[in-house]
Amino acid sequence: MLVLVILAVVWAAVLIPPFVRNRRDGRPDNSVVSFRAQLSTLERATPGTSLRTLGTAPHGGPALPLTMNRGDAKRRRRDVLVGLLGATAFTLLLAVVVGGTLVTLLFLASGGALSAYVYALRQMKLRTMERVAKVRPLTTVRSSPAPVLAMRRTAN
Repeated sequence: MLVLVILAVVWAAVLIPPFVRNRRDGRPDNSVVSFRAQLSTLERATPGTSLRTLGTAPHGGPALPLTMNRGDAKRRRRDVLVGLLGATAFTLLLAVVVGGTLVTLLFLASGGALSAYVYALRQMKLRTMERVAKVRPLTTVRSSPAPVLAMRRTAN
């Protein structure tokens, strides 16, 4: 009998805190509502896989394009790189002219961000070069074209 009481106390200690936490946070206990909330979170986290129409954005503003072509991506990377270069040059100029610990730390932070971005761009370039070197399309060599069949093939 004592073993059953101890087992009940252990189960209560394990099961009651998450139940109380869910009720306190106002999260629903309904699985359908929970699924919809998780689906909404996933839609926000993975652009390009939304079930919403392109006419309106989720926040009511104009819709943004879901995909970006190579030219747009290259232009965006260039703009970010130029912005980081400008910020680093500006903070270096401030550090030289004004001096001080805060401005020097700001310069080091912008230089670190520039370095990290250049490193990320280099890693992307290396991955692209590796993919081009390793992945080649398979070409099939046919001596004659495939015969055209009069009957349609079906699989049952």
